[in-house]
Amino acid sequence: MAAIYRTHARPLWRALGRLGVPPAAVEDALHELFIVVQRRLPEFEGRSALRTWLYAIAIRIARRFRERARRDSFEPAQEWPSQASGPDTALLEAEALRLLDALLAELDETKREVFVLHEVEELSAPQIAAILEVNVNTVYSRLREAKKAFARAHARRRFLGKDVR
Repeated sequence: MAAIYRTHARPLWRALGRLGVPPAAVEDALHELFIVVQRRLPEFEGRSALRTWLYAIAIRIARRFRERARRDSFEPAQEWPSQASGPDTALLEAEALRLLDALLAELDETKREVFVLHEVEELSAPQIAAILEVNVNTVYSRLREAKKAFARAHARRRFLGKDVR
């Protein structure tokens, strides 16, 4: 269990945040995820990769936390604590992450999940299909639409000169 945590905690933390888990709840969501993993690990049959199984759990937990956030009005996602090389780098990273979170917030949930899993977490379409329990063609369709929506949102922000502060 410790090896699984060391290997997967950081990317799962990032994914939970990008999937819309509020900043104040990302750590709780990650803990909940690993509680589920600990409880269900004996049932894991290896029909999919461990990483795929973990992301499937993360998706379900993120959905629950987003629903809670809608009821409780939390803030957008946060990042795994950074070890940036300096304050300038940390500031640029923080601004880029705020922009990413703002753009992701404009996507509907199904597109956001596919976009984050593919573009941020670099999972393949078949892996995403297994995680979301949908057809691979559905993943490709959602991803195509998500990329269009993301690009439109980004272009709109650039055109309007909106910053994320």
